[in-house]
Amino acid sequence: MPLVLPTMEPCYFCECALAGPASWNFIARDENVLVLLNGRQYETGQCIVLPVRHAPTLLELSDEEGAAVMRAARRVANALVEAYSPDGVLLYQNNGVAVGQEVPHFHLHVVPRRVGSTWEGGPPQLAAVIAGEKAAYRDYAKITEDKLAAVALVQQRLKSGPFI
Repeated sequence: MPLVLPTMEPCYFCECALAGPASWNFIARDENVLVLLNGRQYETGQCIVLPVRHAPTLLELSDEEGAAVMRAARRVANALVEAYSPDGVLLYQNNGVAVGQEVPHFHLHVVPRRVGSTWEGGPPQLAAVIAGEKAAYRDYAKITEDKLAAVALVQQRLKSGPFI
């Protein structure tokens, strides 16, 4: 079952890749990845790393593109730590409309986080963690039948593919 993706024609990130340094938010590019400043600065310095080739989600990335994105994200995170001395660095990525993807082109957010910032808990899913909610499914220390079933199911699926 394919993921429901946002519609956007033309793709904004493909346009940024074509524009290169002419794009207002251009930071860096190589043959595989592009780094942009996020137009929504929930945290000062928030960047986006994306493949140059149009790939709508993580599921469409090649292994080489995935590795290139992570190498670039690590370099961007180091640059952000040097530039802003944040309290932490958050990486997040959405696949599909149901989880907040707005541009149908894979992109990884690299965010320098600060305690007490105006973004508060950051992405909505972090708010519950910061608030200290400890429902069994959110408590890492509580082992539940659902968690064990999820481990078994994912292990089974991975064994049927090239990963293991």
